[in-house]
Amino acid sequence: MTTLKYICIPNLEGTFDSQSKCKDAAIKDALVLPYQPVELNKELVFPLKFPLVAPPLVESSDIRDIANYAYIWFNNESKTITEKEKDFIHETITKGTFPTYLQQKYSNAERQALFTNEIKFVRQKFTDANLSHITILQIPRILYDLFNLFYLYNKSFSSKPATITYICVPDIDTIEKYNDYTNKNIDKLKDNIFKLNDKIITFLNTNGFLGSNTIVREYTDILDLIIKDISEISVEHRKHVSPQIDTDEKKKILYEILDFEKQQTSNSILLYRGANFTLDSTIEIRGDRKQYPCSLSSNLSILNGFLTDQTACTIIYMTHVDIKNDKIKYTINKFMFGDGSEEDSLFFIPPIPPYLQLYCNGELWHPRTKIGSDSSNMIGRGRPKGLLCFDINFHVVYTYLESDKTMAQLEELYQSYKTNGDINTWLRKYIKYKTKYLELKNQLGK
Repeated sequence: MTTLKYICIPNLEGTFDSQSKCKDAAIKDALVLPYQPVELNKELVFPLKFPLVAPPLVESSDIRDIANYAYIWFNNESKTITEKEKDFIHETITKGTFPTYLQQKYSNAERQALFTNEIKFVRQKFTDANLSHITILQIPRILYDLFNLFYLYNKSFSSKPATITYICVPDIDTIEKYNDYTNKNIDKLKDNIFKLNDKIITFLNTNGFLGSNTIVREYTDILDLIIKDISEISVEHRKHVSPQIDTDEKKKILYEILDFEKQQTSNSILLYRGANFTLDSTIEIRGDRKQYPCSLSSNLSILNGFLTDQTACTIIYMTHVDIKNDKIKYTINKFMFGDGSEEDSLFFIPPIPPYLQLYCNGELWHPRTKIGSDSSNMIGRGRPKGLLCFDINFHVVYTYLESDKTMAQLEELYQSYKTNGDINTWLRKYIKYKTKYLELKNQLGK
């Protein structure tokens, strides 16, 4: 009897990726299954049916975090998750993982475990609570956000979640108030978070992506199908929801981001920014030739702000027609607010979970570089660039945005990230070749 090492399921075109072992038609130790697309909007049905032959892509003993992620979960005993189990999931995952772990009181040992291998830490929490029948998975953040967009486009929720506003108001002028405000909004949207999870699990299971404890097919196959289904939604309907996500250049970026986010890592996360990489600096020189602090904004997902705050949405900046912004990627270590690390000195990463980030707007909901500790000495010279939450005299109102380093030290630290390649850019190839492509297309059409 032949032992099957893996299964092969073709993509939408009925072919295999060029790097896939399945490309060899003569392979003898693989089971080739037909591709059977299933509607994304199908309701969750039990029992879940897993592939009979579906070894994990990564052995459970070697499981590690991927670079950028959101969590999904299901009962591997093919039962509906109970309300008590939902409460535990809500507290442990929605409020207790990066970047929302400020909601939890972790010991130093727990913090170290969380940063070293978060998925292992979370699964152990479930085991300790006698909930090992709940399978916890990470999926690339870009896929999670696209699912969120699709089900919103397709009116799968009874109503669009209310916009969550993070503007310069006293309600969030301390980190404690910020956490409390976020926590209330997390609880308000708890049902929506679980509804979205059920729909994602249904899609993965019915399309053969879901194994008993892992994803068993290529993430690019998932992205292929999400983009296809989004593209088939009425254009007129989408115009009333948000800009198109399925333009040629945006689609190319989605695949690039997926490639970044699916990589396994240890203790690091990705941030994205669309700007002029060469000129990016935490210091601005103004007309008076004096130096002013500048707070540079970024995002944990290129789609954050796509629905409710397009002036802060990274993919829109990256594909701006009139401004040739660079595609910038930050690779930084995870950190805890106030832990004294270089990352904590340079960055403020709001403790907002992935689901909520898609519905936020305002000045204070996305990651940004902090303001130097000496900025308040610049009396009467105007506000820092990128921030309105400081008065005209640079008085620091929102203390979680103030660094323990000076303006000059922050700039030196930021530039060192660029020099080391931890903050870097990748080519905007579509724009680079777009003009030539259109010229050739016109010539062929004549």
